[in-house]
Amino acid sequence: MKQAQHPAIVPFADDSASCTIDGMTIENGTDSIAFYGQTDLTRDKAGLRRAQDLLTFLQAVVDRLQSTPDLPAAIKPAPRKAGKVDNPFM
Repeated sequence: MKQAQHPAIVPFADDSASCTIDGMTIENGTDSIAFYGQTDLTRDKAGLRRAQDLLTFLQAVVDRLQSTPDLPAAIKPAPRKAGKVDNPFM
């Protein structure tokens, strides 16, 4: 199982930092934070650890948002650039 690597990520601080919590990737951005992939929060110590890692990161996000003066009601995130992906079946 991969260990969380999020302590270096400051929510909304840059457009390049990312981390993985088991199978879930978190990509930092200055306007939004993207979550993709999946992880299971199993009823065991490993699931507890993943849940705690997610909770720690999400609490940092909430703290950062709450401490932002003049937080807008809503923003329109910048569109993600589509890229060309090689066909793995060719």
